[in-house]
Amino acid sequence: MVVLRGLTIASLALTLAPAQPRGVVSGIALQPNPAAVSAAVTATATGTNPCGAVFIDWGDGTAVTYAIASLPATETHAYAAAGRYAVVAKGMGNCDGETRTRIDVTGPPPPPSGEPTITAVDMTPSPGVVRRPVTIAVNGRGTCAFSVDFGDGNAQDDTGPLPRTVRHTYAVADTYVVVVRPSAPCAGKFTQKLQITAEPARSELTGISVPAGRLVAGQPVTIDVTGTGACRYAIDFGDGNAETRSQPLPDRIRHNYPAPDVYTISATAEAPCTGSAHATLNVRRRR
Repeated sequence: MVVLRGLTIASLALTLAPAQPRGVVSGIALQPNPAAVSAAVTATATGTNPCGAVFIDWGDGTAVTYAIASLPATETHAYAAAGRYAVVAKGMGNCDGETRTRIDVTGPPPPPSGEPTITAVDMTPSPGVVRRPVTIAVNGRGTCAFSVDFGDGNAQDDTGPLPRTVRHTYAVADTYVVVVRPSAPCAGKFTQKLQITAEPARSELTGISVPAGRLVAGQPVTIDVTGTGACRYAIDFGDGNAETRSQPLPDRIRHNYPAPDVYTISATAEAPCTGSAHATLNVRRRR
């Protein structure tokens, strides 16, 4: 056998042989999308051949490497719970490439006819507010016994014909996982997130402050409207003039009283701001 600088003719031929082509997974399509819980979802992987295997991560904890003959290739899967799932497909073996998509799964699946079941859970307001009740409407059909775990360490049991309403008040701003769990023979467990926000700052008009001491006709007077928060309010200067203002409180106004008199200034807030106030102003004649 001829040897060239340590290489046999056989090994040289192997070294110079062209590389074998590789396929690429470049796309994945899901049908139907959105899909219902327990319904069969078909994933079609596409790309270029050769491709002898494709790995699919369905996003719900199920991940399988499927042996295939070529692309395109289809595989099926059913989701057990509602949600949005990220699906990943990768080429394996003699195949490269990776592609991603998403699927929305709605549920729960329709129960057998006549079976009592919870079909939906609605929470209002959403997001909720600290120290304000949240209404949890449990919808469905039939008579159902169920428990509601509010996610803050509290729970409540209820039973009766659906739909039914449960109310709960949260003490701390946070995101809570609310679980509605039916008892057999009732079906239809629901797990949903509820955001609770901090109580908004209260807007309130609390008073009117005018300068103490001698006030002279024809000179501008500084009037302070006190309070907290952004407030829309009407102010009556007591001389036949009035004004509507929308300002963060406290607010400062200058007004001129040309004639001497005793004036009553009043201010009244408009909802959602609250409160009203008045003050007396004694304007004397200029000497």
